Amino acid sequence: MLFAPLLTAENFFISAGGFDVNKYSDHYTFRYKEKKTEKSSHAYLSEVLRKFSPNTNSITMWITRGWKEPWYSATEVQQFVINKGYTPIFIFYWFGDDISVAFVQKHKKEYFAQLKKFAHYLKKIHGKKIVVLNPEYNMAGTEKWRGMNELFLKSYAILREDSNISIGPCVGDFGNYTKVNEPKEWKLFHPSIEEAAKSADFIAFQEMRAVTRNTPQDILQTAKRAYHFAKYLYKTYKKPTLLAYTALSSYGKDGENIQAKAYKNFVKYIPKMKKEAHLIGFGTFHYFDYPGHVGYFNAAEEYFGLLRKDGSKKEALTEYNKIY
Repeated sequence: MLFAPLLTAENFFISAGGFDVNKYSDHYTFRYKEKKTEKSSHAYLSEVLRKFSPNTNSITMWITRGWKEPWYSATEVQQFVINKGYTPIFIFYWFGDDISVAFVQKHKKEYFAQLKKFAHYLKKIHGKKIVVLNPEYNMAGTEKWRGMNELFLKSYAILREDSNISIGPCVGDFGNYTKVNEPKEWKLFHPSIEEAAKSADFIAFQEMRAVTRNTPQDILQTAKRAYHFAKYLYKTYKKPTLLAYTALSSYGKDGENIQAKAYKNFVKYIPKMKKEAHLIGFGTFHYFDYPGHVGYFNAAEEYFGLLRKDGSKKEALTEYNKIY
């Protein structure tokens, strides 16, 4: 059973990554407490979004292999996300960078054990929820492995015990970023979701760029490539598309200006993506810069935010706020 009513043109999700702001910015939490806008030791992202990005209606949270429920307790998600008018988007990222056919086969039991624990947690949260499964799984051979279909289908069945959940797999947009249209590369993961896509509520994807791995021109044409990728996904799988997370780092020379221009291009392309690829949502990876964050983009990982770690605004925030 699919829960398509949640995924309509009237429900376009504009999502920001984060939950508890003091994870990113102790400085901002201090300012927040001084103003006494909440009787809490934390600054919740929903309160910051209400002030700085009123166009947002969703908050993205990551469920990694080491996830524990207190990270975002069901009570807090209910109170500070759903009850504040935001739809939670959970990104279930259990395999992470260890993904491979051998790793999946060896650890399926553990994966499903945590997925069942997560499903039990979701039942405590009353309201609509979106779950994005296994982002960027299509690497290290899994993109050609038909066994991923079984894993996705079983995952859907576990999560759909809650009828308020919409679910879809998340493919990574990998390839040559000097190009904006790369169907040959995009066809590589077809065997891994050919059957699973039929039962999905949507097909999610991601876009990540930084000067530590990409040229400024690659970054500036991210939106145009995302437009072509979304159209390819919709044409191939006949499902709504979701840009689950966009990570455009402001690191490097003229980095904040490049980041702002890249977001400005998304303002231009998102209406076309809605119309031509049935795009149902756009997410930004980190709303705040994240000191200490590590990953593929090395030093640039700390600068994916639209606000700096001290809570001050980057140029890109103005463009992001134009997305509707």
